[in-house]
Amino acid sequence: MEANLNQDRTIFIQETVSGISLTQADFSNRHFIGGTVQSFTMREGRCRYLHAQGARFQNFSIDHVLGDQGHYQDCTWSGLEVRDSFLTGSHFSGCTFEATKGALSSFGLSVFSDCKLRESRLSEVSFSGTRWQNCRFEQEDYFFVRFPSAVFLETKFVGCRLQKAIFRAATFIRCSFEKCTLSESVFHKARLIDTQWIDTDIKQAANLDMIRYE
Repeated sequence: MEANLNQDRTIFIQETVSGISLTQADFSNRHFIGGTVQSFTMREGRCRYLHAQGARFQNFSIDHVLGDQGHYQDCTWSGLEVRDSFLTGSHFSGCTFEATKGALSSFGLSVFSDCKLRESRLSEVSFSGTRWQNCRFEQEDYFFVRFPSAVFLETKFVGCRLQKAIFRAATFIRCSFEKCTLSESVFHKARLIDTQWIDTDIKQAANLDMIRYE
């Protein structure tokens, strides 16, 4: 069912929100249960405190947007574009991200559990202080993406290009890197516990000082 969007509506159940373009608007405190949000564009606005369960986000694009404190469970993101925006302090559980594009943005202090990220292209995006549990990064392409003080638990990186990625003071517990390139990446003061390197040369990294292997 196609949704009729207006400023007063906050709950969408098994509906489709399509073809929305907003500038300097406030789309905060919306709840999506099932359904689809597609061809959504926001510039210079707010979409704070969004909640979604089992929803599909297709071609969702934000630019200069404050979108923090979101909660997303079992959602699918296809063609997400994030630029100069903040999605900090958000929670993602059981979510799948396909072909995300991002630049000059922050997901700082967010939590990701049981999530899959595939074929993203990110440049100068911050994941400072994030927590990742049982996640999978596959064929991700990162340039100067920052994960300082992040915690990764039972998370896998497969076929990823992590150029100049910053993992300073990050903690990896029972993780693995498989067929990844780590050109000029930084693991300064990282803590590696039962972490595997499969067809991956950690010596490609630019800074391995004070790493702790346990």
